[in-house]
Amino acid sequence: MAGLSTPERIAIWLMTDAAAQVEIEYWPEAQPTERSRSAAVTTSSDNGHAARVDLAGLAPGTRYGYRVLLEGTPVPQAPPLTFATQPRNHRAPRDLRIATGSCAFIPDPPHETDPDPKAFGSGFGIFDTLADHKPDLMLWLGDSIYYRDSDLTEDSAARMNARWAATRRFPPLQRLLQTGQHLAIWDDHDYGPDNSDRGFALKAQSLGLFQRYWVNPSYGLPEAPGVFTQASLGDTDLFLLDDRSYRDPDPAPSSPEKTMLGSRQLQWLKEGLKGSAARFKLIANGSRMLSERPSETSRGGEGWHNFPEERTAFLEWLRAERIEGVLFLSGDIHYSYLTERERPGTYPLTELICSPLTSRVHPQPFPVNETPGTLVTERNFCTLEISGPADERVLSISVWNAAGTRLWRERIPAAALQSP
Repeated sequence: MAGLSTPERIAIWLMTDAAAQVEIEYWPEAQPTERSRSAAVTTSSDNGHAARVDLAGLAPGTRYGYRVLLEGTPVPQAPPLTFATQPRNHRAPRDLRIATGSCAFIPDPPHETDPDPKAFGSGFGIFDTLADHKPDLMLWLGDSIYYRDSDLTEDSAARMNARWAATRRFPPLQRLLQTGQHLAIWDDHDYGPDNSDRGFALKAQSLGLFQRYWVNPSYGLPEAPGVFTQASLGDTDLFLLDDRSYRDPDPAPSSPEKTMLGSRQLQWLKEGLKGSAARFKLIANGSRMLSERPSETSRGGEGWHNFPEERTAFLEWLRAERIEGVLFLSGDIHYSYLTERERPGTYPLTELICSPLTSRVHPQPFPVNETPGTLVTERNFCTLEISGPADERVLSISVWNAAGTRLWRERIPAAALQSP
């Protein structure tokens, strides 16, 4: 699996079946005889037999072929493995296809290929359908694995690692992992137990495993560890958030101090947004950002609506600072929809909620304020395609079912995300 490239670097993730010395041999596709080899990395039981191999000194704007060497011997691979570096002027507008989704439940053996569509985990052909779209980037919006209660008790470190390893070796997932480049955030199930928060006792182990199995550009800050990070593709900046490490319990009484993101992460987000000149600024979070309670007596599921004072202060900051180009992405709730939040005097805020990939669709969706015609109650994934000349950029959002049928499409011109 390839992480997000820069013009001259990329990280490749892989996992072996047993301890081994691993190298990556790579070459420009147009010059197959010009072969280079990475430094050797050793996988062992200490690192879950997983490895990150960093490649540097690459040519900008170039597609490379590569293969894995185990103990110096090439591993047969069909189809051939490839990756592409970003162009030298990597901030220039270009056509992009970002795929996204959340909630990928993989059952335990021997039920991995259970065809029952009503099973909690089913419909694994969606991974190949997703790969067929050949996204430049696959953005995983959380719940990419599901820890079970038994993973979080005795021998937790070994059991948690085993859950990751079992998910990664799942055969229907392999083609997607080898397609495009990948970034990820977490939500409750790949962080800890259901609806978990900052009080989760094993969150340090959970962060270490997330770092082992993904190759994001960074993980939080030295003084604020977590999974939040920033990435750039062309004229699009992605702000990937951590909604668990600093989260107060959802039922806690509302107050100005009650937080989902934590003060340091919020400061980081504001600094990044204020310093960004990108046409589109995508803010991705595991929990919903713009949803509302169905009533005063119902929490309406997880989301920033359970932290109203923190959210109100941030949205007011967005308006006051005239931050343009913002679109929110989230998952978690096992159905998909688009929602808008009107803001007097400036452009409305839009959020795409995209879920689930293979988990069961929520049998009783919470009432939501969806854009008419966008509520999807079947397994699905979403694409965001960014295209057009520099002064007429358009972001097109589509939702697709597991068979590859487009369920709806919404076009958002960049001009619609600007203040008057």
